[in-house]
Amino acid sequence: MAERKRIIGLSCGRVNGNSEILLKEALMGAEEIGVGSEIIRAMELRVKPCTGCEACSMAMAKGKEARCVIKDDDVEWILEKVLVEDCGLIVSVPVYHLRVNGYFEIINERMLPTMFRNPWILEKTRVGAIISVGGGEPEWTPLGLTTANIFVQHTRKLVDQIQVNFVGRPGAVLMRPEYIERARELGRRVARSMMMPIGEVKYMGEDKDVSCPVCHCNVVQVFEKLPDVYCPVCWVHGAIYSDGNDMKVKWSEEDAKHPRFSEYGVSTHLKLIKSLQMKFFTEDQEKVKERMPKYASYGNIIKPS
Repeated sequence: MAERKRIIGLSCGRVNGNSEILLKEALMGAEEIGVGSEIIRAMELRVKPCTGCEACSMAMAKGKEARCVIKDDDVEWILEKVLVEDCGLIVSVPVYHLRVNGYFEIINERMLPTMFRNPWILEKTRVGAIISVGGGEPEWTPLGLTTANIFVQHTRKLVDQIQVNFVGRPGAVLMRPEYIERARELGRRVARSMMMPIGEVKYMGEDKDVSCPVCHCNVVQVFEKLPDVYCPVCWVHGAIYSDGNDMKVKWSEEDAKHPRFSEYGVSTHLKLIKSLQMKFFTEDQEKVKERMPKYASYGNIIKPS
């Protein structure tokens, strides 16, 4: 008997809070299509931040297996589940201060060793979706979807995403039936997409005239001068123009095929990392040792009494 298809829901908010309620509603929608689910609650697990030691990238640069030096928490287990296992993925994150919360950011920043060991995940042969909850009204420009895409775009073809604004206290989203049904439909869309060949999967969420063709967020960065703009997540280039009272972007189709978090984009970046690491080992290490004492001994470091 074939194994039943499965979605993992990564819940980074409070237990039975608004973001988890919407995640569960989405998984109930997937169940309608015949897809099972598992939920990982980040807040109930041990989650420690990246220390910036660069052990994983230095190991990768030397051709060794990349491993995180942090061993006494659950982040590596989380990443193996959501990045490597054969499953769909729905990430549900709260926005406390404009962008995704700290639990999610920690997991995101710790993903590199797992990605280095499993480069095939960049082929994006699986699907995913994002639920972002909080951040005020839309004109507050919450960055929940933008920052969550930095994680999801590494491994998944995005099927759907929703930004749910200002629902209030935990559980208050239950009084907003339009959000409950929208989350359920998101789950259905993920489940349906899992039944299709990956080449036929399309984004089914809402798009704006300026939305990036990869992450489908509507935040653009002016790199040098107009009309040239870039998606700050995917680094897809476009030209912005006005059509009457509407702003639109003509995006580069070639860039959209090879965005920042594609096999090509990541491999290009990793080559740069390798070259910088090797330069440090072969040319700069002794110079850094000579200059470091000036900074190591400086500063009135304070701590709470």
